[in-house]
Amino acid sequence: MKQLLLTFGLLAGFWLHAQYQDLLVPAGAPKKQSKILYLGLQDLSFIKDNEYFNLIADGYTLLGNQLHIDFNYRPQPNYKITMGASLLKYDGLSVFSKVVPYLGLEIDQGNSTFYLGKLYTADNHGLADEIYTFERQLDQRHIENGLQHRFKNKHWQTDTWLQWEHFIFKGDTMRERLNFGQTTTYKTSFNHWTVSFPLQVYLQHRGGQINLKKPYDDPKNNAIVIANGLSGLAVENHLTKQTTIGLNYLYYIFRTNTNRPEELIFTSGTAQKLQIYLKHRHWATFLAFWQANRFVAPKGNDMFQSISRRTERFLDQNNQTVSVFKNHTEPNRKLLCLTTTYHKEIFKNLNLAFVIDVYDQLNHSSLQSPYYQSDSYHQLDYALGLYLLYKFDFKLLSIK
Repeated sequence: MKQLLLTFGLLAGFWLHAQYQDLLVPAGAPKKQSKILYLGLQDLSFIKDNEYFNLIADGYTLLGNQLHIDFNYRPQPNYKITMGASLLKYDGLSVFSKVVPYLGLEIDQGNSTFYLGKLYTADNHGLADEIYTFERQLDQRHIENGLQHRFKNKHWQTDTWLQWEHFIFKGDTMRERLNFGQTTTYKTSFNHWTVSFPLQVYLQHRGGQINLKKPYDDPKNNAIVIANGLSGLAVENHLTKQTTIGLNYLYYIFRTNTNRPEELIFTSGTAQKLQIYLKHRHWATFLAFWQANRFVAPKGNDMFQSISRRTERFLDQNNQTVSVFKNHTEPNRKLLCLTTTYHKEIFKNLNLAFVIDVYDQLNHSSLQSPYYQSDSYHQLDYALGLYLLYKFDFKLLSIK
């Protein structure tokens, strides 16, 4: 372990360059003219193959298309109204898996942009994959509604949002879900170096007063708050105009406000990530060491959790289902992770992205039951992703 940390320490230089967050962000386009009604089209074709055989994360393949169709109009240069829908279609199914309508208002004011209704989520708010998984971009979860403020200048970049995930009526069996997030990065540059300090907070509220209570609900406190966050230090060195190297260290936390944490099992935990990085033109390669101690992020990448999210069920002798993995935990989970990405606009308005993830599980993992047996060390898993993103806006007519 000491030799591994020393090796990382000798390979200096990286600010928090996202592994995934920028992959599906459409290329920047000139600001649309006011008084013009546009038809917006965005299509994402994707293949995501998770070849996982560990005890924590399911292995599966996602193959399909996600289409956005919307009408957007700028009554004035600094604000825009959007109305549309997102359609999700998996290959092999004869129907749409999800159709999600949306409305949104976007207001530009200097270095700030405000959103009401549909939120901006193309970069997953800049949240780390361990807290907010990249796969949210491939299904209906990328449509979020609420309030949002984004700010960017020479040194600061922030995203602050309030998302109403699940609205309830009186007597609903589900509790309301409300989420708050804030990501901030401060960076400064000198010569060929860039130093940055990231800070991320994500709070999830489950509760409400008007829902139908269940036997396991606390009659005095029906609310649960789940907190995830990170902070750290990152440095980047620009070797040439096309090549950079770097290193970052991030410290993660997990907390809940209850001693009955439901599917989370643990009530608190921490994690650490040490990562080196090399980028050349359209390619980027990341090598990271992940060490988690009872860390849980309900919306994070399954591979980095300390609790199992495998969903297979088995039948016992009485034809009753048995959830073998439901209570499996790996409190001290350790991974060595290698990620390579390729991202390029291959034709005008058409972007290609390719991702390879390889995970070497360093902790011992064991599960023994009448239905499933596993005992492994240095479990090797990998995932492949291929994405084609098209975005274009067509002028329909002038409205004055």
